[in-house]
Amino acid sequence: MQLSVGELARIKTLENGTQVSTPVTLQVISNIQPFSNQGSSGQMRYRCMGSDGEQSIVMVLPVHLTPLVDEQKICRFTVLRVVRYSFTRKAKPNDAPMPFIIVSDAEVVGTATEKLGNPERSGVGAAATSAMAAPAYQQQHQATPPTPQQVYQQQQATNPAPQQAYQQQQTYQQQQPSFGGSSFMNRVGETKPSGYGSGGAAPVHSGAAPILHPIKDLNPYHNRWTIRARVTQKSGIKSWNKQTSQGRLFSVNLLDDSGEIRATAFTQHVDRLYPMLEAGKVYYISNAQVKMARQQFSTLNNQYELAFDDSTVVEQCAETAGVPQEQYDFVPLANLMRHDKGALVDVLCVVRSADEPVEITPRSGPTDRKMVKRDLTVVDKSGFQVRATLWGQDAQEYALPADAVVAFKGVRVGDFGGRTLSLPSTGAMTANPDIPEAHMLRGWYDSAGRGSAFQTYDAGGAGARAGGEVRTDQLKTMAQVRDENLGGGEGVDYFNVKGTVVFIRSTTLAYPACASADCNKKAVEDAMSGQWRCEKCDRSFAAPEYRYIFSVNVSDATGQSWLQCFNEQGEQLLGCPAGEMVRLQQTDEAQFQRRIADATFREFMFRCRAKSETFNDNTRVRISAVGLQPVDYVAEAHRLNKLIEAFGAM
Repeated sequence: MQLSVGELARIKTLENGTQVSTPVTLQVISNIQPFSNQGSSGQMRYRCMGSDGEQSIVMVLPVHLTPLVDEQKICRFTVLRVVRYSFTRKAKPNDAPMPFIIVSDAEVVGTATEKLGNPERSGVGAAATSAMAAPAYQQQHQATPPTPQQVYQQQQATNPAPQQAYQQQQTYQQQQPSFGGSSFMNRVGETKPSGYGSGGAAPVHSGAAPILHPIKDLNPYHNRWTIRARVTQKSGIKSWNKQTSQGRLFSVNLLDDSGEIRATAFTQHVDRLYPMLEAGKVYYISNAQVKMARQQFSTLNNQYELAFDDSTVVEQCAETAGVPQEQYDFVPLANLMRHDKGALVDVLCVVRSADEPVEITPRSGPTDRKMVKRDLTVVDKSGFQVRATLWGQDAQEYALPADAVVAFKGVRVGDFGGRTLSLPSTGAMTANPDIPEAHMLRGWYDSAGRGSAFQTYDAGGAGARAGGEVRTDQLKTMAQVRDENLGGGEGVDYFNVKGTVVFIRSTTLAYPACASADCNKKAVEDAMSGQWRCEKCDRSFAAPEYRYIFSVNVSDATGQSWLQCFNEQGEQLLGCPAGEMVRLQQTDEAQFQRRIADATFREFMFRCRAKSETFNDNTRVRISAVGLQPVDYVAEAHRLNKLIEAFGAM
């Protein structure tokens, strides 16, 4: 086994804190002893003397080699190939500087029967080196020394009170061999490799650039890597408190020219790493665990994710050339109907207005749980306007001015009232991004968009163009709805139908709803007090707010279908609020029936939503009218004329 003769002389000339990734072959020439500073994780580490055959140096071994030390696979005279390490020179007042290396990664080459070469001692006293070679317990008992793990277990055998532990620690340190008047524990235990961090900004990398590994090639079977990546997204610090565990976490998305990956820091690592990582900056990152990704928490196209731990090293990279910016795949607001409910999309838009944050009670979960949300009204060049909802910390801290350009990454598509957007915890929002698309959108909005009229996906307007012209790719006949089995799959289907209302099921047109704003839950009358009570809001009212919910039979030349209508559609169809129809039904039956008759045999353009529902093991497709508008016969005539011309040209 050949050692890297002369390498230690070169290493000792390096600057303090230098990270080195050039492998060297060294031999362990002392007994291996526990390293006192185990960190917050409590994981065991060891220290020893290493030799290149000419000189020696103190080495602190990494955590992942601890099992090999415990199994005696690394012991005195073992030869190691040190792959990556950090050189440190530690000195205290009146002490000679002591060089040592903190090993990040190493491999076992083999174990010799004796010391190779004749190494000089690394500037430390003979007593110190002798003590490393023959520990105190061996000098006292002259017996076969226990394994390093046994030594550690003996030290941890008792769990004294804090004051007793402090006294024992002081006594133990006084018994340790000293290096030039200062113990090894005091010197090395206070030192961590450059890039480890201590709760502040990440240090800037110095020295030669490390050998880089592309993100797309990271996997759990390769643990020797360094990536250079840009932080494209950084979450806030989140807390959890379950019966089995509690703690904190934050995550970042990392991007290089090969791909993206998500990285998460938990509990004891949050305070150290959170200040070190800033969105938009580029870092060298190494020594993190590669694990299978939990896709429910990530929107990235990567089967793996990173978990930061005690050994993770983060250094800021001054050279950012070649590291791409955030990658987007923008979807125009006019094309949201092409994406299913729950799909994650990227959107570039202008914020026309922002509501104040409000506190709501979720439909599921504990009744005392509250959530904060804020609704934004956003538009883009496609001429559409939608509602985008922010949640939690994003909603509370939103402070952008009106007409700001915003890029949403991984925003979720909703189908309430047609189409909406909602920013999940895994998504990101960037204000005024420095990308060409954002500059073009800003120019368009300032020159023409600010005064434009925008279409919506709300009642009547969903999927329609200006002047009432319906998108022909979504206009269906009743026969097509049946033959194409719209709504029969797992998702939700939207389409337009031109049909005539031939029957209104008027037995029950409306229900008594809560009178609170933004609450449509059913209210129940208290027979004793005569008050109407909403269980969700925990409030009582003198009278409810009636809301429409009824079915209509709609027919065209190819067939008929039942559509369910809600409050907005009911008011458009019947021409009055639900409370008025309930009053007429109770006091003036003739006028009530006249209103029903006036609404029948009228032709409308319906915007429909079809979805399969299961009740009592029976599955059927429910079609709801999410919007309706009277037929614009001029626009309809133009559409039919175009169809005739198209058929004539065939």
